[in-house]
Amino acid sequence: MRSTFLLSLILAAPLQGFSQLDMPVRMQFDGPTSEDRQVTGLGDPIQGDAAINVDAARAAVVSRATTTGTLHLVGTVQPEPFSLTPGMLVTIVPQEANEAEADLELNGSGAHPLLKWGGVPLDSADLTLGAPARFVFDGASWQLVNWNARPCPTGSVPANAGHCVDTETRGTGTYYEAVAACVDRGGRLCSFGEWASACRRDPAFLPTVTNYEWIEDASNNPNDAKVMGRGYNGPDVMEGLACEWGWTHAPLTISLYRCCYDR
Repeated sequence: MRSTFLLSLILAAPLQGFSQLDMPVRMQFDGPTSEDRQVTGLGDPIQGDAAINVDAARAAVVSRATTTGTLHLVGTVQPEPFSLTPGMLVTIVPQEANEAEADLELNGSGAHPLLKWGGVPLDSADLTLGAPARFVFDGASWQLVNWNARPCPTGSVPANAGHCVDTETRGTGTYYEAVAACVDRGGRLCSFGEWASACRRDPAFLPTVTNYEWIEDASNNPNDAKVMGRGYNGPDVMEGLACEWGWTHAPLTISLYRCCYDR
């Protein structure tokens, strides 16, 4: 009687525990409600043939690695074993900004180049500290699939996907001084197309134009360099300021300038 009473207490009490289920055959849930047809409480997978829960799938825990290094990035993806296959997607979280032409090694599988759009090696600091970067393995290298444009420098705004442009002129100087000043800022003088398109796209641009501005890093005439904002519309000299008007000045003339920056 006593054993029966104890068994009844055990069955009546709520039980909570952990288990590992290993079945060589298919398991099918056919309960009458959705609550009867589910497995809950799955942890993150710790081996290659483990089931994966929705949270782990959404967080990409099986394809994410924290990496160290700047030129040779090293990381580990869990669970192991790990083998590289073309089409594999991996998210890395760098702990340092990368150097130019960096490579990546995961789980001791060998180093492979890190490339961005167009098959171009990464530039320095394309990967920033703590910012996740998604790569796909093409069989020989890791191709960056998320957009990695750098933020525009202070005082500039995106002109398009490829470059930023200063919101105000940076100062005055000769053509050579303007070129050097933009290089010192990590930029360059804007091209004709960059300057004109930024001016036409952004209504706030033209009000900042007060006189001629140097453009183009290179001149095809040793006695003249290009300026924009005033001058000719082609055949005729124009009065006032506009996005399409330009002229040429002797390189030692003092003019305004603003810079463009590659993203």
